[in-house]
Amino acid sequence: MGSDRRRRHDLGATWLQLLTLGYPVTLDIARLVRDYGDPAAEARACRTDCALFDFSFMARGRIRGPDAAAVLERFQSRPVADMKAGTIRYAFRLGLDGAIEADITIWRHADGSFELMSGRRADIAALADAATPGATCTDMTDKTAILAVQGPRALEALAPIGDVETLAAIPYFGHVWTALAGVTCIVGRLGYTGERGFEIVADRNDAEALRRAVSTRARPAGFAAADILRIEAGFILFVNECRLRPTASALGLEAFAPQAATPSRIRLVSFTAAHAAVPSPWQPSPGLRPPHAQGEIAITSVCESIVLGQPLGLGFVRMEDAQPAREVHDTAGRFAGLQLTHRPPYDPCKKRPRGPWHRHASPP
Repeated sequence: MGSDRRRRHDLGATWLQLLTLGYPVTLDIARLVRDYGDPAAEARACRTDCALFDFSFMARGRIRGPDAAAVLERFQSRPVADMKAGTIRYAFRLGLDGAIEADITIWRHADGSFELMSGRRADIAALADAATPGATCTDMTDKTAILAVQGPRALEALAPIGDVETLAAIPYFGHVWTALAGVTCIVGRLGYTGERGFEIVADRNDAEALRRAVSTRARPAGFAAADILRIEAGFILFVNECRLRPTASALGLEAFAPQAATPSRIRLVSFTAAHAAVPSPWQPSPGLRPPHAQGEIAITSVCESIVLGQPLGLGFVRMEDAQPAREVHDTAGRFAGLQLTHRPPYDPCKKRPRGPWHRHASPP
């Protein structure tokens, strides 16, 4: 389904610019695919049918040993000792001031080991540095690939190459070891799009064969499409939304860092804007600053929403301005006609990614 024309260079340049701005992001630029020719069509396929993303730029590390849970609990914001095998937790790495340094996911395995996934390879190195004689950390980034199959028909896309009953039984934020197209892999039910879907971790040597098997049933999609989808779903991109070093409270995600749930003067909100040309993916101004005055918004992300048919974005306002329908103005002067909306405007209760699979149903 769809063309395999991968465009990489524009997105690579964007990430390199972030590196020069001092953001501690270590990504494999060569693995970032901007799009396959039409980001809007790729995003629309994910909303109505099924799309295949390659997220192999994500860093991945495994920690094992009797002290693994204790080391991880000192390293990030969530308890992990009580995690059951086959579960996943979203968490943050926090600075001494409570600001978010990275967002991560933690996967618990039946052998007692944990895996950590992050957009920054530096987090895997930091975990290795934090390890003790009773806990060893291995960087798995170069050995594995991460594919995401997302959309209301994701289960149907994988059914011909896997055990459909096993896949259908995976709970939200759960994972299993299983085989897809004869390849042993880890399949988790989660994603970055606001749709039902799976993330697949496989050996790097098997990735291309697995990608080919899935792409016959799911449209290949790049990071530009993922950016549209995650903005509509209200999900953060670390290098954008955490540029101002917000706390979890400022993001409305204090439940994932209860020990640092201090009041915040700013809040992340969604907004719509007057029609304007929006490059995809869009990046904030290098001189981005917090909102100082009432009515200001510091814009961190913008896309041309396929759901709303107009520019939609994320940004920070003063807490007293965080009300739907409030009109605000862009501190960088790049957008006009800004009005706050509910965050997120698409499926705010996240019923779609959590919902049951509807096999052989027509696209919504």
